[in-house]
Formats: sequence, C-alpha cells, structure tokens
Amino acid sequence: MKLRILQTAAAVLLLSGSVAYADGGIEQKEGWQFPTIGTGRGHWEASVGVFLAKNDIKARNFQLRTDLDLGPGLRLHTVARSNREQDTLKGFQPLLDEGYLEGYGFYQDRNGTFGASLRVGNVRYLHFPYPDSIAVFDQAPGVSDLNGGAKTGYSGQLLTMDYKHKSGLGVHATGINWGFGLDGGSHMIENYMYFHHNFGAIHFETHVGGLAVRPEPLGRKDNGYNLFFGTKIGSCQVGFLHEKLKSQPAYTGIMVTFSPNKVTQAMGKVAFDYDRDPEGFAMQIPLASGKIGARIAKKAPLNGILVGEVKAERIRTYWQNGHVRNFYEHRLSAWGEENKNDLVMVVEEQPWYLQAEALVSPHTALGSWSAIKEWEQDRQGPAQLSQTVTYKFYRVR
Repeated sequence: MKLRILQTAAAVLLLSGSVAYADGGIEQKEGWQFPTIGTGRGHWEASVGVFLAKNDIKARNFQLRTDLDLGPGLRLHTVARSNREQDTLKGFQPLLDEGYLEGYGFYQDRNGTFGASLRVGNVRYLHFPYPDSIAVFDQAPGVSDLNGGAKTGYSGQLLTMDYKHKSGLGVHATGINWGFGLDGGSHMIENYMYFHHNFGAIHFETHVGGLAVRPEPLGRKDNGYNLFFGTKIGSCQVGFLHEKLKSQPAYTGIMVTFSPNKVTQAMGKVAFDYDRDPEGFAMQIPLASGKIGARIAKKAPLNGILVGEVKAERIRTYWQNGHVRNFYEHRLSAWGEENKNDLVMVVEEQPWYLQAEALVSPHTALGSWSAIKEWEQDRQGPAQLSQTVTYKFYRVR
C-alpha cells in the first residue's frame, strides 16, 4: 500500500513538469521554491475557550500554539491543550491536538503550479495547498476523544501533492500511513482531478475521483463527484455545492464567504460561534502572543532596504460545538533574498476575521418547509477564520 502512495506521487510529478506557487500578486521565478521566514523564527499564542450557555459559563480548551521555521521548506508546528476534557479546565493532562514536522515546497513554470507537503505527527487540518471553495466544505475532525471516545484527526505520515495547470485543470492526491496511536495501515485519503473556471460572474469548480467520505471516522474515500457554483452578492460570495459518492447519500451545501469588516473581525478575533448541541455561544479568547527568533522589528529600520517578502494566510477551522483545535499558515508567495537570517524581519498582521461559513447536509429536497427543517437539522460544516500576514525583510545599510 505504501508503494501505491509513492506511485501516485510519482505520477503527479510526471504530470506536472512545472509549477507556480499561489496567486500573491507578485511575479514568481521559475523552478523550485521552499519558502521560509528564516531558521529559528516563528510565532506563538496562548488562548482559552469559553462556552456561554443559557444558565452556565464554562471555561475550556486552554491552548498554546507555536509555529517555528527550521529551514527552507521545513517547519515545526504544535497546538497543545492543558487537558483531555471537552468543557472544563480541570485537571492537567497535556495533549497535542496538533504536533508535526512539515516539509513542503513548490515548483513553478509558465504552465502551472506543483506543490508537495509531507507532515509527520498529529494533524487536524488537511488542506494543502490553499483550499478551493469545495475544500472549505470538508468535515473538521470531531471531539469524541475529549469524551472518552476514539482518537480523532490524522496521525502518522501525511503526504499531499497537487498540480494545477494554467487552464484550471488539476490533480490532487493525499495519502496517509497511520501511526502514533492510530492503526489503519497505508492508503489514499483522496485522489481526484479538478477544474476551476469563471463563466462571467459565476465561479465554477468540480472534483471527480476519490473524494473524502464525510461521516466519521474521517480518513476514508469513495469514488464520486461534486460541483460548486458561486457568485458575488454585495460584499459576500455565495456558493452552492452538490455532491454524490458511490456509497453515500447525495449532499447539498451552501457557503457564504465574508469580507473583512468590524463585525467579522470581532467574531474572528475570539473565534465566535453559535452552537446548537448544547445550545450556546463559543469563543476562543487570545491571552498572549509573541514572535520567536532574532532580528525581528516592529517597523522598518532606518536606512533599511526592502529586499524580500513572504505573503501568507493563517487559517483555523472549528467543529460544530465551537472547539478550535487546528491552525495552518499557507505560504502564498515569496520574492527576494533567500538568506533571511541576515536580514531584519518586520511582520505585518491583519486582524483575524470570520472568512466563511460552509454548511452541508445529506438531503437534496428543499421544496417544502419540512424538507428545509430536515436539511438544517442534519447539516454539518466548519466555519473558517483567516488572517493575512506579510513578512518583510530589510537589509540595513
């Protein structure tokens, strides 16, 4: 089975022959890129969760998050919590919701983009490279492990490869070798072809092939397809999903993507979420944060010359009861000098904001009020938070 994963990886490499590296508005040089902000540099944040029910307030999910570059295309990532309980801070039994070493890189030429990521450890955010609209509907790992149930997430060695041609056609594959307390052997989680295109004001996407099965346990796939149609309405993007896998009922979904504003930024700062079961409001409140590493400044140094940038977007998603247990920083574009440790780094961070709400349900009939109520009762889907970050590098004369 491991050989099958390697064969799929090799096939993707042969199909690619080239790659680009994200739309960052900056011209990228051709060839391989392994973006980094400098060895030993990174950031951290401590936060605590709060759940506000009708007659109760619960503190939970004390969390310490770190992200550290170890070299070009190599970084260490952890999301640690203080205990293994869902709705209390009692007890001290540390748990790594996420803890992995990642090696990643991109290859670019005039025809398209190839990206590859190998993560070793515990992972709760599957997307690489930056997710398209269909991927935002993906189910986030649950919380059964906080209630005495089975371990959730993806543990082991997770290999993802993606190639997107300039025509909008692409191929995507993710394979896993389960480990670190989870048995399951080695197999593909998803392997499909995709297509993206704008037909005037309508944005269209489709995935066809081996797609992720939505009901838990996660990490399984089945053959099928999904379709997405979206358009802009005012300051929001609204889109609709239809999905059919061979062994699963047909799913339909709706997604609303928001623009940054005072409301979405206030919600994003504390990961605000309304939950149905149990009913209440969830938040993940930041307590303290900071930067890791040397030669980091708050503003451009005097006599400094801008000689490079790395643009990134940080993403978090959360489960239906508002538990934020993952984090990922997508490196979107880079230019300039490669030896970052000799340079002064300035980090420009935009506010977190609620970027998207994506709901999906195993129903297609919406012709009556009772059908709509049934659709809503069985719907699932994560909310997605986003923060745009620009790392600027200066050489001081």
